[in-house]
Amino acid sequence: MFDKFDIDKLVNFTKTLKVLFVEDNEEARVAILALLSNFFDDIAVAKDGKEGISLFKADSFDIIISDIRMPNTNGLEMIEQIRQINNSVPVIISTAHKETDLLLESIKLGVNGYLLKPINFKQLKQVIKQICEKIYYKRKAKQYEENLEKLVNERTQELEIAKSKLVEMANKDPLTNLYNRRYFNDVADTLLSMAHRQQQEFSIFMLDIDRFKLINDTYGHNAGDVVLKKLSNLLTTSIRQSDVAIRFGGEEFVVLLPNTNIDGAVLIAKKLKEAIENIEIKIPNIDIIKFTVSIGISQCDCSKNAEVIDDLVHKADEALYEAKRAGRNKIVIYSTQTIV
Repeated sequence: MFDKFDIDKLVNFTKTLKVLFVEDNEEARVAILALLSNFFDDIAVAKDGKEGISLFKADSFDIIISDIRMPNTNGLEMIEQIRQINNSVPVIISTAHKETDLLLESIKLGVNGYLLKPINFKQLKQVIKQICEKIYYKRKAKQYEENLEKLVNERTQELEIAKSKLVEMANKDPLTNLYNRRYFNDVADTLLSMAHRQQQEFSIFMLDIDRFKLINDTYGHNAGDVVLKKLSNLLTTSIRQSDVAIRFGGEEFVVLLPNTNIDGAVLIAKKLKEAIENIEIKIPNIDIIKFTVSIGISQCDCSKNAEVIDDLVHKADEALYEAKRAGRNKIVIYSTQTIV
């Protein structure tokens, strides 16, 4: 998963790290700092543990390199306090002493590496390589996990979009982009049930393009498709946001009108019929197509009865048939058989 961590990669990587170096002895401090400069560009220097804690609290560091025996606060006391602030930062201790108790205490504090004075370049490189290799691969693993999580999230989002698109494709008519008969079966019962529960009025109207077969026969099916699209666009812009327009089949459309009485349905139908009468479709080198529609309206007073959607559709269809029989380009209300 990861590439080899060679000396060139070690040097390039260590140059990106920030180091806190703590040493009380000036001579040792200068000598070790010169060695550290071969690997690190960003080194903060403290002269004792107390100053080291102060610097650590004020900034963030990738590695701590510290002597053990120091005045004020010694290295182990400093590390213990630092561990309470950040338990994961790698720590390398340096000492001229080999006391077992100090090494055991260092292990308890989770020290990650050891340098015995006098420190030489080979020893320093070996310890730094060991610590920095762990930091490098830990970061690579974290980056890999983040990239993987990002990829999974992106794929999940793509799948959700694809799923949503499939649902939309299943529920919408590809020609007119209106909802289709399948969607009508799902949504109509739900809207009518809500009207019953809230005891509201609910209306629908059925709309059919007059003499649509003649348009297809005269101008061709492409022209007929243009007529269907023009009508669908007009439906979408003419009805309210709460209404639902559906291509019921062929040249027949249904509009669901929640919380709408018969008078409100008639106003919407009139506005739509008049707008359709003004449509002119220009067919290049042929003619200008004008068309009309017939509309049948039915209503459920859901505070008084419990009609099902099939009843309303049937009544609207009968009113639509009456509008056709009355000469087309008419609106008929089922309950009164009134021609509008």
